[in-house]
Amino acid sequence: MIRLENIKKVFYTKEVETRALDDVSLTVIKGEFVSIMGPSGCGKSTLLNIMSMLDQPTEGRVFINSVNVAEISEQKKAELRNRTLGFIFQSFHLIPALNIIDNVELPLLYRKGVSAKERRERATAALKRVDLPHRIKHYPSQLSGGQCQRVAIARAIVGQPEILLADEPTGNLDSRMGEDIIHLLHDINKSGTTIVMVTHDTKMASYTHRILGMLDGRIIR
Repeated sequence: MIRLENIKKVFYTKEVETRALDDVSLTVIKGEFVSIMGPSGCGKSTLLNIMSMLDQPTEGRVFINSVNVAEISEQKKAELRNRTLGFIFQSFHLIPALNIIDNVELPLLYRKGVSAKERRERATAALKRVDLPHRIKHYPSQLSGGQCQRVAIARAIVGQPEILLADEPTGNLDSRMGEDIIHLLHDINKSGTTIVMVTHDTKMASYTHRILGMLDGRIIR
């Protein structure tokens, strides 16, 4: 599903060179639930951004479903991202002015051939999957943090992606809500979706199949 080969990422600011990723290689296979752990600044989120094609490496190659993303156009990258990947963020990234179902529909607005009726049906089904069909007309400000994260997960899965990329999905939640979210992700993974999750929480990582440790831009285990 995902293969990274000798990935390096260097950020330059004036005369300062920051090596965020230093020769990282890894493979994530179909159906895996992988967590990435490490201290702040070790390169976890940078690695996730490169997997998601939101950023590109300074050196190395990225393959998504055997496609070398460096060899396709920006339009093809956007199409691959929209059809193959779903994203879950720590801070939810819901649009306050839109109600819940309109937030969930957003990824499908960029999907060719999906009618308004189908968008609504798929968004409703996604909200049912995260146990929020009764909140369909509410706005983000009317929900708890845990409910907002469930909406964000519904938005991530509405396009039926093969891969979910989650950046600290329980980081803004208390322990009980965090466990609810990790159980939901576990259920989504059992249905066949591959998940890569960045987390600082050892307990949350324990629910995954494989834990990768990072330090100073390298995978250490």
